[in-house]
Amino acid sequence: MGLLDQLVGALGNGNGRNTLGELEAVWHWVQEQGGVEALLQKFQQGGLGEILASWIGNGGNQSVSGGELKSALGEEALQSLAQKLGTDVNGASGTLAELLPQLIDRLSPQGEIHPQAAQNNQLDLASLVGQLFKR
Repeated sequence: MGLLDQLVGALGNGNGRNTLGELEAVWHWVQEQGGVEALLQKFQQGGLGEILASWIGNGGNQSVSGGELKSALGEEALQSLAQKLGTDVNGASGTLAELLPQLIDRLSPQGEIHPQAAQNNQLDLASLVGQLFKR
């Protein structure tokens, strides 16, 4: 099993959706938003700091709703993701609510965002997955 398959498996694919494609779309969208650190700042500014902290910390991940994401990130930003996913803003926010907590959790294995993911806005998904599974 390849590294991308491991990440997709860790994020779940029990509903028949193309999780790998969605994950790639979400990752590219995160880069367009200015990278992981810029996205984290948007979460904190949007009142989701406590939820975000649970994703980064070593405990369980709090869930987030698509509506909370729309409120924190703005409909315009989610429209860009919706285009990548081939859905509407509600579908994009739902997909993001499902994948982003687990992705951020994987990027922060020791309670801090993985340095390469935080510093390199151009890091491709395959390189990121390689770094995540080296730990």
